[in-house]
Amino acid sequence: MALQRRENDLIAGLREWAAGHGRSRYKAALIPLEDVWEVFRRVPNRNVDDAFEPAVLAGALDMLEAAGLIEQVQRRTPEKVSLPVKVRLLAQAPPPVVPPMPMWHPALTWLASYWATATAKQRSAYAAIDRWLKSGPDLCRIPLRERALEIFGTFGSEADFPMPEKTFDTLASGPLFSNSARLDELLQAFRPPPPLITETFPLEESDSHYCRVGAGDVLFVVENSTTWWSLVESLPADHRLGYVAWGLGGTFRASIRAIKAKHGITQIRYFGDLDTSGLRIPLRASATALDLGLPPVRPAQRLYQVLQSLGQPRPAAPKEASVSAATAGELAQWLPAPCRTGGTQLLLDGNRLAQEWVSYRYLQHSSDWYDDVR
Repeated sequence: MALQRRENDLIAGLREWAAGHGRSRYKAALIPLEDVWEVFRRVPNRNVDDAFEPAVLAGALDMLEAAGLIEQVQRRTPEKVSLPVKVRLLAQAPPPVVPPMPMWHPALTWLASYWATATAKQRSAYAAIDRWLKSGPDLCRIPLRERALEIFGTFGSEADFPMPEKTFDTLASGPLFSNSARLDELLQAFRPPPPLITETFPLEESDSHYCRVGAGDVLFVVENSTTWWSLVESLPADHRLGYVAWGLGGTFRASIRAIKAKHGITQIRYFGDLDTSGLRIPLRASATALDLGLPPVRPAQRLYQVLQSLGQPRPAAPKEASVSAATAGELAQWLPAPCRTGGTQLLLDGNRLAQEWVSYRYLQHSSDWYDDVR
């Protein structure tokens, strides 16, 4: 509740009175009416309309009580206006406890002067980045979401970073996170542009919803834009792909209708997050594809195996965290055979694996996953 200047000056005066009489700001203090009057009479411009002064004080106290700053005690009723016998000045919240500051990695020592004033979320992020830097990480430059997953999915708590790969999507304040160039340099990360969304299935070379990458007959659909970029940039020279598509979450079920016979697609492969929604998307898209006379949507076997090998499970979002054994088994049945047991258990445990664990660095330096594009 926003207070007017008169009420702000009055509550400031009451707190000053309490401090001058040895009362702790973190405990309630009773102030007799005569002292309330003394404080009120020192308030500048307390009665600019020259109204009946007890009524003016009564109105100001009512405002402070409505704002949760005081309580009026033992009201009495004189001839013209009712005023309390005492005012209880309510305790102020104690200042938040600032946790001990880390012994900073040399690249972060400049953050020391910002530690005390940082928010709890910023401090958690600073500490996670500090632990990551001290771990001697591979500083091969990778997309920012992949780096965020590496840092906060390994060195951050599940409570603070429930979706670690998306940390920098919302954490954008403070001296480090508000400076994207400084942050990217520190983390050795970059921000690949997402593919543009179009309404058509283009046949020309373009950075679009469906990107043509060759003359092959395979459509490869990737759930998230960062992994889409990493895969397109890491394709071997002899792949069989015709297109790599950004699935854009659940919209894939609708966008698959853009595929026509003239595009020559004989196989559709999919790679996404390993969680309930990440499995429902290709299952539903596959049903749509079959209704349209298109090939079924099949999993990219090797990439899912790599994801289960490299990924560190995190709790799924609340809406996805609880599935029955029957549902978990049904969803996991879509996965390649070597991944089904682990996939079923992951869902039953209420966990997820973000596909960004299969990073640009892995795709650039490994050839195991090539089986999925040949």
